[in-house]
Amino acid sequence: MKKILNIGLLLLTLTGITGCNEDEQFEGELYKKVIYLLSDDNKAFQSVHEFGKESTGYISVCCGGTEHVTQDVTIELEPDDQVLAQYNKINFDIEESKFAKELKSDRYNIPTYQTVLKANSEDNYALVPIFVNPEGLSPDSIYMIPLRIKSTSNYEINPDKQQVLYQVVLKNEYATMESTTHYQTAGTEIKHTTIGDKANGSNVTRVVAPINKNRVRVFVGTHTYTPGKVTKEDIDKYGMYLTINDDKSITITPCGSLQVEMIGGAEDNYYEIDKKGRQIFYLHYKYFDTNVTVTDESNNNNTWTEDCWITMEEKGVRSL
Repeated sequence: MKKILNIGLLLLTLTGITGCNEDEQFEGELYKKVIYLLSDDNKAFQSVHEFGKESTGYISVCCGGTEHVTQDVTIELEPDDQVLAQYNKINFDIEESKFAKELKSDRYNIPTYQTVLKANSEDNYALVPIFVNPEGLSPDSIYMIPLRIKSTSNYEINPDKQQVLYQVVLKNEYATMESTTHYQTAGTEIKHTTIGDKANGSNVTRVVAPINKNRVRVFVGTHTYTPGKVTKEDIDKYGMYLTINDDKSITITPCGSLQVEMIGGAEDNYYEIDKKGRQIFYLHYKYFDTNVTVTDESNNNNTWTEDCWITMEEKGVRSL
């Protein structure tokens, strides 16, 4: 009986020691200060930059742990040659046409790669400013500035969060690439076929992409696309630019080989914000399309395809 009691006391003692060790380890991890860069699971950090001006974004350098730093910490960043290649491999494998691109150095400026976590600051982060001029960038590409922590004056660096891909997200007053911008568009479609004009109501959820300060891209008629999957051939065939002029009139021009013509003037093609605060495009145009389905209702609904002009008169309201 005495031996059994001794074993029981030993087990209790060991359990107590193990519990203390686990508590100490947990406390050590809880209060451990590590330096890292703020990003998502892909090591990307999105920042919106508006066309028409140079704007400022920031890389956030953070300190993990529940307590603030007790001394100033100087952190230096540097360009990274590997993180972008890793991102493309993980997300796109061998589909090189979809690869994210490194933003060219003439499109941005980082005045200093150093920042300081101040011991007397209430914040557990410091910022590195980046000045970006997005003019000329495409809404169909992903632009990244790859960076990493080069050194810190104190504390460890989190090896899993020492890199960041600063992603430049484009926008203007009418559309943004932060999320897909849609305009709910309704109106009238008239197909000018060999058996006469065929009018129908049209309704399409139109994707609108920012091109520069006062220009967006849309697809004509009821054609649409999924961002990230649109091809150059699709844009050439169906894409048109809407340029919003100073007087809010709209000028329509093709993106590529599309044949498109405006109908009417400023009274037919214009942009407005209505009394409800909704952004609206009013458009009247015609375009030439190929392989258009035609149905002859007077001849047993006989159906075929042909090339013809199509006239569109529509009103598009930006979806919230």
